[in-house]
Amino acid sequence: MEIALNRQCTTFSAWAGVDGLSLFTDGAVRFSVYADGQRLWQSGALGYEDPAVAVQVSLAGRKSLRLVVEQAGPGRLPTLASWADAVISCR
Repeated sequence: MEIALNRQCTTFSAWAGVDGLSLFTDGAVRFSVYADGQRLWQSGALGYEDPAVAVQVSLAGRKSLRLVVEQAGPGRLPTLASWADAVISCR
C-alpha cells in the first residue's frame, strides 16, 4: 500500500503482526516500511504464534509512505497480515 503524504507528517506507528484469522496457517510474513523509496524499518519473520511488533518511524521531510508485507518462508495456506492501530501523525 502506498500513501502520498500531502502535508508535513512526523511519524508512522502501528503494531505489525499475523492476524488471528490465520490460526491454521503454517506460513510467516515480514513487514517493511518505506518512505520515498527508502526502507526505514523491517520486522523479522512473524508467524501466527509470534506477538505483534511495535513500529514507529520518522516521516519528517518525507513525501510518500509504503507499507509492504512479503512471504517469509514456505507455507501451504495464506497468512493474513495486519497493521493494527496504524497512525500517521501530521501537523
